Amino acid sequence: MKFGAIHVLELVTKRQELFDMTNKSHDLYNIYCKGRKIYSHLTEEEYFNIMDDLSIEYYQTGSPSPDEIYTEIVENYGKV
Repeated sequence: MKFGAIHVLELVTKRQELFDMTNKSHDLYNIYCKGRKIYSHLTEEEYFNIMDDLSIEYYQTGSPSPDEIYTEIVENYGKV
């Protein structure tokens, strides 16, 4: 496995470890690549699936580089 793919998977794994599975998260996620929003308002499950897909794509093609990807967390989205 290439270093970049491992880097992205490590980021996803670390984020997953920080999430308390006993509480329902109302956070949503936006993913940016090269400063452009490529995905918005993703649930946690959608976010992890897409990050997994991006890491596989990087491993197979060399792009997108993990250095080009940024995640924005929209905390407590929809909570009153």
